[in-house]
Formats: sequence, C-alpha cells, structure tokens
Amino acid sequence: MNVIDVITGDIIENQDVLIKDSTIVTILGKSENNGIYKERIDGTGKYLIPAFWDMHVHIQDSSYLKMFLDYGIVGVRDMGGCVSIPTDGCESLCPDILNKWKEKIHNGEIKGPELYISGPPLSGTGWSTSLAATSIEEVQNSFEIILNNQVDFVKVYENIPADAYREIARLCKIHNLDFAGHVSESLLLSEISDLGQKSIEHIREQILYCYTNDPNELESFMVEDSYSKEDREFVKPWIDDTQNAIEAFKRNKTWFVPTMTVQFARQRYNDSTWIHNPLRKQLPKSVNDVLIKYLERMRENQDKKGDSLWWSALQKLVNRLNDEGIGLLAGSDLTCEGGIPGFSLHEELKFLVNAGLSPLQALQTATINPATYFGLNSSGKVEENYSADLILLNKNPLKSIDNTLSINTVIRKGKIYIKKD
Repeated sequence: MNVIDVITGDIIENQDVLIKDSTIVTILGKSENNGIYKERIDGTGKYLIPAFWDMHVHIQDSSYLKMFLDYGIVGVRDMGGCVSIPTDGCESLCPDILNKWKEKIHNGEIKGPELYISGPPLSGTGWSTSLAATSIEEVQNSFEIILNNQVDFVKVYENIPADAYREIARLCKIHNLDFAGHVSESLLLSEISDLGQKSIEHIREQILYCYTNDPNELESFMVEDSYSKEDREFVKPWIDDTQNAIEAFKRNKTWFVPTMTVQFARQRYNDSTWIHNPLRKQLPKSVNDVLIKYLERMRENQDKKGDSLWWSALQKLVNRLNDEGIGLLAGSDLTCEGGIPGFSLHEELKFLVNAGLSPLQALQTATINPATYFGLNSSGKVEENYSADLILLNKNPLKSIDNTLSINTVIRKGKIYIKKD
C-alpha cells in the first residue's frame, strides 16, 4: 500500500504496515516482509492515512458513535450542553451520559471514538442548560459543578463579563483544565488569547475582520453589507485589534475552529441532495424536525446578500490564518443546523480546501493538528510506535480531498472496524 506522511505530504509506495495490538510496530517494503500474520489486508494501490478527529461536535444520540467510525473518525471533542434526550442537535447530552459511554468504549463494551467532553458551558446568556458566569461568584459556584462533572475541558460561551472571564482563566489554570469556545464581547480577541483560551470556535464578528489587512477591502465589505454609523462604531475596537489578535494567536498558539460546514448551511436551503441525505434516517426525529424549520427560516431570510458576504469573508479568513501559520482544526458542529455525524467532517475538509488550503493542509486539520492540540505524542501519523487508528482509502486524497470518502477500511485500535470490499 501507499503510506501518506501527513506532515510532509510524501507518499511512500509499496509498504507493509505491521500492527500488533493497538500499535504500528513496523513499516517496511513488501519485499522485506516474509512473516505470517493472523489477518492481512490487501492494500495494493490504496492509500493509508491516520484516522480523523472531529474537533467540534454535539452528541445527542448513541447512533452518532457508529456514524463517526463509519466515516473514519476515531476521536471527537464534544463542545457541550446538558440535555437528557435529543433536542435540536445544537447541544450535547449531559456529561454523566457521555462519561458512561466513554467508559464503555474504553472497556470495549461498545464501539465508538475517543470522547473529550466539556459538559454544560459557562455562559452569561442565561441559557437554561448552561452554567451561570456573569460574576466572579457565579463562576466559582459553577466551577464546582464542572469539577464534579469530570469533564476534560471547559467550554466558554458568550456574554461573559471581563472579570468573570478572567476568573474562568484563573480557575482553569489552577485545576489544569483547558478552556475553549466562543468569544465574549467584553474582551478583545487578543486579550482572550493572552488569557489562555485554547481555541476559538466559529466565525463571529470579533474574528471576522481579521480576514484582511487591507482597509479598502474592509471598507468595501462594510459598504456592501450596509453597515450604519452605529454599526461601524460598535465593531471599531475589534477592527483596531485585528493585527494584535493575529500576533497573539501566534504567540500563544491559539487554535481556530472555523466550522465552515455549519456556516454554509445557511445557503443550502435548496440543496436537495444534502437535505435528503439518507444518513439522516439514523438521526433522532427531533434533530430532523428542527432542520425542516431551520431550512424554512433560511428560505425566508431577507439577508441572503449578507450571508454570501460573510461566507466569502470566512473563506478569506481561513486562508489568511493558515498563511499566517495559525493552527486550524476541523470541526463540523454537528448535528446543529443540518450536520451529519461522520459525513460532515469530510465536507468540512472540502470547504477548507475551497478556502485555499491544500489537500495536505486540510488532512492535517483532522489528524496531526488534533493530536498536537491534545498533546497525543503517538497519534496523528502513520509511523512506527504510533496508534493504529487508520483509514485505508481507494484513492489518493492528496490529488483530491473528495477522495477521503473513498474509504476501503477503517482500523480502530489495531482492529478492523469496517472493510468495504
């Protein structure tokens, strides 16, 4: 088989990859391989890559676990919420449920990806399934709940006052917990990065204006999007902070998760192939019902020009941050606003390429970059002594990112999870 190095883009042809238990033990040329093995996969003419991570999901049903693995996703970062039954797809089951599944996956009782969970987010919005964070005292009280929930990291949402946000950063440092999520309006993006937020999720106005350093281009954008004088005054601090924010991202190694798939959903109200994807039959009824209502709202939306302008700016933002060397992570935000577990990550990779990344760079956002983010020193590459979480593809993904869907075999912890021929 052909082994793809996701760091360099090199393709090492005609290799055998030997796996013992859950680890790659040897990679060698076919002519050197004279051993006898329990199980063999014929990878002739095929391409071996590390399996994927989806770095922004909301798990609402056990069906998602299988769907992830079906599409070669062996790890997910669940971005929180706390519902006991499926709802609209935009928040997650409570951490006690996810932690039980996590334990069963680790014990081999059920099949699924690695789960990194955040539980209810800290928020200043008053959202019913979030934890209050409008004051230092509220943050301290909410943090006790977070610690009792046995989460892997802390999710921050929006409308968090500056002093409360700084308390979150302080407590996370004390308890050795990362925090990641949305951007609160009370602080500039550069300040948020300097306080240690590990990743920024989604396109929001605070980061949107980083898409260009050309004031004329930005002026054209605001004219086309009909910014009023009040609008301009409101966003001016963020615009003035854009270069500081980019430098802070570099200095602090802050990651960005653009979730392009969910942003583009605003323009897919007539995309019948996407709307009627048969995979949706595996999703909870509530998720599919909400999608129908969402699509109706998007059809009636009067700001289709604004949606198009924002989409164009997001593409430019992703391309610029990538050129600046800022780490990008692939995340689908499923099943919010039409996302499909497993499948949507492959769409995210395609959107990243359309924004200007090379296929290799897109692959990195779902393989070696998540491994780096989590400090998983033996994951994210096809290399000796690395984890045997692998995807065998029929076609070369470096020629076309669409070829990530040409899945022949998924290997999870050294065992064949699925083989399609």
